[in-house]
Amino acid sequence: MKREFTTIVAAAILLLASCGGPTQLGGIQGSGSPVVAYGPIAGFGSIFVNGVEYATSNAQIRIDDQPGTESQLLVGQVVTVVGSVNSDGTTGTATQVTSSGDVAGPITQIDAVGGTFVLLGQTVRVSGSTLFDDNVQPASIAGLQVGNIVEVSGFPNAAGEIVASRSQREAAGSALEVKGIVQSLDMTAHTFHVNTLTVDYSAITPSGSLANGAIVKVSGTMLNAAGALVATRVDVLPGFGATANDEGEIEGLITTFTSNSDFVVNGQRVTTNANTQFILDGVTLAVDVLVEVDGSFDASGVLVAKSVQATPDSASFVRGLVDNVNAASNTLTVLGVTITTNSNTEFEDKSSQQMRPFNLSDVHTSDYVEARGAPAQSGGLNASILVRDRPENHSYLQGTASNVASPNLTVLGIVVVTSLATQFSGPDGGTLSAAAFFSQAPNKTVKVRGTLFAGVFTADQAQIEP
Repeated sequence: MKREFTTIVAAAILLLASCGGPTQLGGIQGSGSPVVAYGPIAGFGSIFVNGVEYATSNAQIRIDDQPGTESQLLVGQVVTVVGSVNSDGTTGTATQVTSSGDVAGPITQIDAVGGTFVLLGQTVRVSGSTLFDDNVQPASIAGLQVGNIVEVSGFPNAAGEIVASRSQREAAGSALEVKGIVQSLDMTAHTFHVNTLTVDYSAITPSGSLANGAIVKVSGTMLNAAGALVATRVDVLPGFGATANDEGEIEGLITTFTSNSDFVVNGQRVTTNANTQFILDGVTLAVDVLVEVDGSFDASGVLVAKSVQATPDSASFVRGLVDNVNAASNTLTVLGVTITTNSNTEFEDKSSQQMRPFNLSDVHTSDYVEARGAPAQSGGLNASILVRDRPENHSYLQGTASNVASPNLTVLGIVVVTSLATQFSGPDGGTLSAAAFFSQAPNKTVKVRGTLFAGVFTADQAQIEP
């Protein structure tokens, strides 16, 4: 039974591909051969995916199976790019860009403490790298409610959950969609399951050969009285479609791990050899580690890695006014924390300016921003996401609590001072006494809200995060 579940999960990851400060690699050092890139959009001015800027002026763009334009794409959406990369390894040309949400429908359950929600029988997990559209306020799982219709783009993990890269509200009456693996196919009743969702395809003829284990995308407009999705379209999906010697740039979570030389990302088997460059930034490769793999496909369809770069899993963030910007070093300072950006940092402008394209050169002193990522080994924060937002009266820090000694603690190298006016809470949001907070906080992820003055952050709220 365990083997069957693992097989289903590995296949489930492949469906994403079918539709779709550390040392930095700018991408494959282009050979002129075809390239397949799969990962979240980091920015525009063309389109940035996996550290490469692809020109899209002549590209065919498809969004949710319909012709689209670059202006309709959003930062954080996971896309598949087919094209070529130039010899500089940082620029290229796209001939095709495909974006398709992994699930779209009404939310039926929310576990804010656990960081998950459920729609159409699919569990979505929110992480520190999840971007929320402006129509979700606050821009977190707290801004969602049961009954909201949302579309999610992301990566499946080893448990078959979708780890959201971007989540956005959709209008009432929007199409219901899900991608997944066919299970419990009943060709007499014309039904099958995608995780816990029952699909009724009795009214249509599927496109492709429908079978247990097949990867499908299902569209519909309604659930029947039994809660089954009544399909208006079922497409059996192919894989990446790469051929021998095609280059590949694949980002995603490891879902099957045999060793550092043999693992699976997004359903794609990856092998490494003595020539592979590992950029792990202190991370140990294992199941559910986020990696970017650059390499080339062999005749068997295996991606032979030239490089494997791991992204540390962290819920750290800084939110406040920009102290200064140094574009030459790709850094900025917020609340005294030095934030380093790179070619994979996702940039989005949610301020009143709504700039697009938007990058570090557009950020200025006193802008209100949020930077999310992992603490740098030398101090500060390596940003995976940088969002310019509308100003607030408060600033925020979140990271591992150290030097915890009531009434003070340190978060991301910044001294945080609490007082009798500070409100303390635990992982479930329940109120804690100051004594209980300081006894539980050491080495836990803590979020503090307050103000910075003369290098000291004074907190009016402090919470131990789940």
